[in-house]
Amino acid sequence: MRVSIYRRVKTPKGWRYQRVPVGRGRRPADLQGPFFLRHSIEGKQVWRPATTGQLDAVKDEADTLKHVLVAESRGLTVQEFDGMTNEHRVAIKAACAEFLELKKSKARRTVLAYSLHLKDFQESLDKRTRFLDDVDAGTLRKFKEHMTQKGHSGKTQHNRLLTVVFMLKKNGIKNPLGWDEFPTVEVEAAVPFESAELKKLFDSMTDEERIRYKFFLGSGAREQEVSFASWADLDLQKGVFHVRAKPEAGFTLKTHEARSVPLPASLVASLKERKKTAAHPRWVFVNENGNPEGHFLRKFKVAAFKAGLDCGHCVRETSDLNGEQRKAAFDKKFGTGKEFFKNWDESDKPHTLKRTITCKTHPVCEHFYLHRLRKTCATRWSEAGVPVRTIQHWLGHKDLSTTQRYLGVGDMHAPHVRQKIDQAFGD
Repeated sequence: MRVSIYRRVKTPKGWRYQRVPVGRGRRPADLQGPFFLRHSIEGKQVWRPATTGQLDAVKDEADTLKHVLVAESRGLTVQEFDGMTNEHRVAIKAACAEFLELKKSKARRTVLAYSLHLKDFQESLDKRTRFLDDVDAGTLRKFKEHMTQKGHSGKTQHNRLLTVVFMLKKNGIKNPLGWDEFPTVEVEAAVPFESAELKKLFDSMTDEERIRYKFFLGSGAREQEVSFASWADLDLQKGVFHVRAKPEAGFTLKTHEARSVPLPASLVASLKERKKTAAHPRWVFVNENGNPEGHFLRKFKVAAFKAGLDCGHCVRETSDLNGEQRKAAFDKKFGTGKEFFKNWDESDKPHTLKRTITCKTHPVCEHFYLHRLRKTCATRWSEAGVPVRTIQHWLGHKDLSTTQRYLGVGDMHAPHVRQKIDQAFGD
């Protein structure tokens, strides 16, 4: 059963139907409608106008019509026909759901991220891509284009493509897209904070803010590990923080291995005082609603901004807009007047309106993030002579190579290292 696409063109002999070449490897230029669909029933040619003037949409309409006609020719409904022809094929929707089910034991934030990534992937699919064996390099390229149109950064695109690749791998399908086509993500190594910088930062904080971020600094723990730190995890007599999973609260460890981390005496003393008037019987740090704090990073950037430590050069786009800002962002993206009508089709596609802000006026400096506190803690351990294997365990790194890379940047600032560098050049 064939359904062909035609359009009417004016020739020296009058108006004629001209077939549109849409087969494999054929990509017609920007043809304008109206378009017509032609197929045959019992040897008789049947013509019908397409319901849209967009060629890509007309292709989907032709495929849908063909599907219906084949089912009818066999005396079946579309559902019955699908059940027979796709009996041994795995639907993309079902594969995504199964993948999320397999990952449900991971941290809640991770599961939510996977869910968002796969939802975005399914939104990018056309009607012809319904099963896993339909997914090819072109499918992932279209997903990249879809994310670009929505304004996602290279890092976001890279992460979401990886999630799709992981899902395909779980189903025995190799990555169809070359790694060289993945968005390039430059990873900047974490640099420890200077002592003077930390002093200025902590001096500007409230008592509550100060103990929170000194806990990060003194334990080297990750954000989620601090969020779900409980009083039962703290042995304040021995000065130890036991990092444990709490599956009933939706918290799992990154390496699935509990560990114990020693805390500095000054932090232990502060925690003992805090426990006397604890805001919650279980959690050490809670938000305004009495739940584990989940906005450490945002509040850390606010504290740095308040302390006047932001560099003033970081630029970031945000989708947090009021009505006036949204209108300005829309006009900037699609134009006004004739320019808008020229971009009419683009405005109808998925897009995200954003505005540009800088760390001169907003707490968005890229130099202040929680991982630097973790890095600073590890650097101090190293400079104090703690063996790298021990630091690996305290940080919760699965591989020693990760710890070695982690400690590689920043050691040049240690006094004894600087002294050796100067000696090497006779200074």
